[in-house]
Amino acid sequence: MKYEITFKENERGLEVEVPQVISSVAILLMGDVQSNSQPWLNLIHKVLSGESIYEECTGNNCTLEISQDITKILDNYSEEEDECVIETKELVKIIELWTKKINSTVE
Repeated sequence: MKYEITFKENERGLEVEVPQVISSVAILLMGDVQSNSQPWLNLIHKVLSGESIYEECTGNNCTLEISQDITKILDNYSEEEDECVIETKELVKIIELWTKKINSTVE
């Protein structure tokens, strides 16, 4: 994995820490994805498989603009144009890691 991702549990539950350059990924995971990654992953895989060349989806906290090579993550509540660009395949790995981690803490 290209980025260092760490998890910690506290009184609010599981939190993820990511490098500042992809800080919107943490907002996406903890705010929108939570434990249900399937809708997000379905759209990403639709683009990665070539079924679609571009997908866009908006959650409560973030908007994803998904392309084959990169995905832009826009923080819907940021006062400035706060966007993060990440390789689409890296985002998939991070979402899958988060889902595995959060589901193992629930059991």
